[in-house]
Amino acid sequence: MEDKRSIITKYKLSLPMIIFSGILFLILAWKMDANAGPDEIYRWLVAEWIANNGKLPTGFELDIVNPVWCYSYAFTPYLPSMIAGILVKIAMVFTSNAQVLLFAARLISIISGMGTIYVAFRVGDKLMDNKDSVYFFAGIVAYLPQFTFLSSYLNNDVLSVLTSFMILDAVLEGLRSGWNTKNMVYLASGTGLCMLTYYFGYGWVLFAVAGYFYTAFRVEKSRKDVFRKAGIIALLVFAVAGWYFIRNGIIYKGDFLGYRAQQECADYYSVYYAIFPVNNPGGWSMGLRDMLHNGRWVSTTVESFIGVFGGMIICLDGKFYDFYLTAFWACVLVFTLRRYKTRKKISTPMLLMLLVTAAFPVVFSIYSSFARDYQPQGRYLITVLPVICVLCGVGMDEFSKAVTEKFEGKKPALAKFGKLVPAIAATGLFLMFIVIFYTVILPTLTFIYLPGADKVMFYYVR
Repeated sequence: MEDKRSIITKYKLSLPMIIFSGILFLILAWKMDANAGPDEIYRWLVAEWIANNGKLPTGFELDIVNPVWCYSYAFTPYLPSMIAGILVKIAMVFTSNAQVLLFAARLISIISGMGTIYVAFRVGDKLMDNKDSVYFFAGIVAYLPQFTFLSSYLNNDVLSVLTSFMILDAVLEGLRSGWNTKNMVYLASGTGLCMLTYYFGYGWVLFAVAGYFYTAFRVEKSRKDVFRKAGIIALLVFAVAGWYFIRNGIIYKGDFLGYRAQQECADYYSVYYAIFPVNNPGGWSMGLRDMLHNGRWVSTTVESFIGVFGGMIICLDGKFYDFYLTAFWACVLVFTLRRYKTRKKISTPMLLMLLVTAAFPVVFSIYSSFARDYQPQGRYLITVLPVICVLCGVGMDEFSKAVTEKFEGKKPALAKFGKLVPAIAATGLFLMFIVIFYTVILPTLTFIYLPGADKVMFYYVR
């Protein structure tokens, strides 16, 4: 019988986990300076402009143009900065303190980070057999160092992660309970908000479409209902996100994505600032293979997906990256070896859709670095996180089940250990994260030195 209790009631430690992470986000958001997060200062300019002017910018305003690359962040989707502008406007009623106003802008990332952990529990609950595996699933998100960093400063990435988890949750709920009105609104909300955050996350828009039709044809009684509900969802998505692209099309003369207008802005202000940057391997006549390997695109991207802080300069000791990568591949190996079991949780079509979704930001980021702006940053791939959680979480759940089944009735101690493996793994994730937060993130980003933290060098500055 399906357990319909709320996630917070069903998983007693879920709320403490969310609150604990939220406190860490708040501490970092309050103590980090304005240059702690990559490009935050330029997203802040957009939020500040909105707060001061009470409307959205066109993107060409000199006040918000990045003097390094000669364009602003107001051409492509920037919902977090829009919301941050409202929060800053509210804060301005009470104070003009720069630290408080920046903190107000960062609240959208804090809320998104906490919301992501909550939705991760919802997704894990739909996929796992072992209750402790759900904690491991959510812990992959909550205790990923880079996710904590992203949840503490103004960026588009963390809200994009939240919407990707929402889309996955809605599709799994549709498969389990059917496409009722509530779930249709949920999917449309996640998809519409995703479209307003980051083009790197648009693989999840494709997943929402494919996932809806795949599940709807399995659970709905008639094709007519499938397409009728698809039309309703499409209208809801348009209501959430359509206005932005229509606005772009109007003010940028048909350029609804904003890329051509962004380039026009860069061309204009490069003359104004007398700066003519060429920051792409294609412009340097470097081959794609050289960029990926000799240019360290792959290694830098992978490391910064796990955790690189500040302006992409504060790195973990190599053994931490090795730990996370080893754990990931071990879980994926179990997932693969137990495929005859895991397909009951994640069918082959669903798995293929997830893998294509994960490939989207990877391919887009490679193209962007090669042809537009060389930026090997793991945050551009952060919407792959739900797929990683599925592979690792289900893999861990199946490993626990395999050990338990093997020793059930033969060696009770080992059988019990099998059931506890996900809890042990989740605890290990937590302890590893605490070490990194205590000895790397907190002292290097906030200059708060805690007893003993300065005696262990678990990081290096690139």
